[in-house]
Amino acid sequence: MGKPGRGLNFNTKEIALISVLSSLWIVSQIYLGPIISQTIHVHGVTQRFVGWLLMLVLAELTGKFGRVSIMAAVAAFATRMVRRSASLYIWMVGLGYALGGLMFDLLFFMPFTSKFEGRTRKAYLLIISLVSGALALVPYLFFKLYSLGPYPFIVWIPTYAPTAVGDVVLNVLGTLTGLSILPRIKAWSIKIRT
Repeated sequence: MGKPGRGLNFNTKEIALISVLSSLWIVSQIYLGPIISQTIHVHGVTQRFVGWLLMLVLAELTGKFGRVSIMAAVAAFATRMVRRSASLYIWMVGLGYALGGLMFDLLFFMPFTSKFEGRTRKAYLLIISLVSGALALVPYLFFKLYSLGPYPFIVWIPTYAPTAVGDVVLNVLGTLTGLSILPRIKAWSIKIRT
């Protein structure tokens, strides 16, 4: 965690890693997402769980700001294009994932975070996933407010709240899973950063 590297200057390895991880996120949303949704009747499992796991992995391996934002934007845009719909709803959901990625990126590379270690670092990473996951909900909530109007929106919020909490829990679980695999892939960061 910590200091951003050389800014937005990308090396070939970083571009390849962003491409591979974006593709993994896209494919999991398109192919695994519907299967999981139909099986356990929960929508967004792969988008949230896989996405936040990959955000953590990418940020750790590259050690530079901007990579996670690009991956999240690419994944959000690509999955919206595959759906081939002009529906404002799907674009608002995609915008949420892109904003969540940007917030994850910003919080991960805050200057003071380079001092975090051990439990403090893990707790901070979970806070990052909680905050960025909550931010990912905002465009969808604005869409609902716009489409329903203020009073029906207020009535709708209590029915949506459990889903929203579940979505953010999936973000945190994705980050927790990422934390468990980081020790196994940490050696790759040296190869990617040089």
